[in-house]
Amino acid sequence: MANRFVQPLIYFIMVLALIGFGWRLITEPMSLLTQILIAVAIAGIFYFIYKRFIAKQSSPENSAYKRAAKQSLKMKKRRESTRKQASHLRLLKSKPLLKNKKNRSNIDKKEIPFTVIEGRKGKKKNRALF
Repeated sequence: MANRFVQPLIYFIMVLALIGFGWRLITEPMSLLTQILIAVAIAGIFYFIYKRFIAKQSSPENSAYKRAAKQSLKMKKRRESTRKQASHLRLLKSKPLLKNKKNRSNIDKKEIPFTVIEGRKGKKKNRALF
């Protein structure tokens, strides 16, 4: 019931805003430009303050994720650099496939460093969202 009243009201306000913008553009274009530039400058100042001060005070989970991502990137670069250095070696014939799964699983395993990121394990989930 409330939506029947609110939606036409929003459209009416948008039409009035467009009419006012057009009228201001025709009659006083320089003051309109000045007003838009001031609004953009104020929004830029708020954005700078947010990025500079508030975003740095993020949760420790976020910083742990960033640290793990940096470490993963370093490991990836290190692996790529070792592959590039070994490119001058000649290729050897591959060995036939091993039928014993135990031996094969030991060969296929690679050392992959995992970083545990602490989550919100102690908090209960909001069951109302399910």
